[in-house]
Amino acid sequence: MPRKKQQDPYVCPTCGTRVEKPEKTWQLISPIPDAQGRITITVMGSFSCPNGHKWKAVVSKIRAGGSGVEVEGKKGVKKIASEEGENERDRGEVIELDLSDLDREDFEDEED
Repeated sequence: MPRKKQQDPYVCPTCGTRVEKPEKTWQLISPIPDAQGRITITVMGSFSCPNGHKWKAVVSKIRAGGSGVEVEGKKGVKKIASEEGENERDRGEVIELDLSDLDREDFEDEED
């Protein structure tokens, strides 16, 4: 059965005691980018409370690439170095054609 997602990683899931900081942290890097082309770096932490309980939890997530950097931590989501108007640049040049400008004779020659 899957575990329930804990809201605050600094609170012991067994006894509810709040811990100041993790004993150890490490990073997990996703091998596949998401739909926006960003790579997700997950910072995990190993915690232990004074009552002797130990647990592991996600400390923060960093999504880098694409349109900038997004940091998701205990204080919420924060975007860094996001460029405005980048979606318009990625879209490319738009070419509009009016079918009434084309001659019918050009298409009839190609069919023969």
